[in-house]
Amino acid sequence: MAGEPTPEHINRCMEAMSKPAPRSALRLIASGRVIVEVAGDGYVYIDRFDGKKIRDTDHPGEDRKMGLAGAWPLFHAGMIDRFGVVTEAGRALLAPTPTPQTGEGER
Repeated sequence: MAGEPTPEHINRCMEAMSKPAPRSALRLIASGRVIVEVAGDGYVYIDRFDGKKIRDTDHPGEDRKMGLAGAWPLFHAGMIDRFGVVTEAGRALLAPTPTPQTGEGER
């Protein structure tokens, strides 16, 4: 995406956060197992996973980072910042919420 995201794109990203793949990607980033890079267009690429440098196997010999599946809406939805760090909004989304029946947290 060139330039600033449109309000429609931001809304689409926010809506996508209700799906499992973006939440799983956010959980993985929050765990610290994966270090990501947020590109200028807001897409999220894996730099390291469990300390191992990860590169796109579709382009051998090139130093291309691989995209993190499901992570495309995280930056524009405000779940991670420009540095790939989970924001307060992202942490709130991952926080367990009490259930009326048990009072225990669910994810």
